[in-house]
Amino acid sequence: MMPPQVGPHPEWNAPDEVPPPPRGPGVLAPFAAPPRDRDLRGLWITLGVSGIVLVLCCVAGVVGIGFLLPYADSLGRTQVASVVKDYLTAVRDEDFATARRHVCDRELKTRPLGWFEDRYGRARVTDFEVNADDVTIANEITVPARVLQDGSWTQQRYIMEQAGARYLICGGLD
Repeated sequence: MMPPQVGPHPEWNAPDEVPPPPRGPGVLAPFAAPPRDRDLRGLWITLGVSGIVLVLCCVAGVVGIGFLLPYADSLGRTQVASVVKDYLTAVRDEDFATARRHVCDRELKTRPLGWFEDRYGRARVTDFEVNADDVTIANEITVPARVLQDGSWTQQRYIMEQAGARYLICGGLD
């Protein structure tokens, strides 16, 4: 242990400078913690403004979700109708291998490529209409379509199933 240093304190004359710490062991700084500002007005203003911003963000989020839900429903209907359009386009073009890619596994087991050739080779699809607004999403997803075969329009309903991120036709092929 070192002996305490005894002697005069260092000179300090400049009022805008921080005084040097006193010399010697065990000497405490003038303050253990910086002095606290007793005026809490700034704190309350900051808390009030932060609270208003938080409420506005929450309200904007609820309003945004309210606008997003109908758009998401419309997007889902369009996506499902697009699968049926792609299927009927492939059938119309007699590209039955492509048409089979839009059919679920359960239907593929009972519908080999020859089934498509027999079914649509005799009664060719020459035109069709699929409207995304007519898609029904309830317990099952149903896509109605008007199909022109052998010179007459018929109503067909395709039942859709989701497989991963894709939708596939899983009913209504007869």
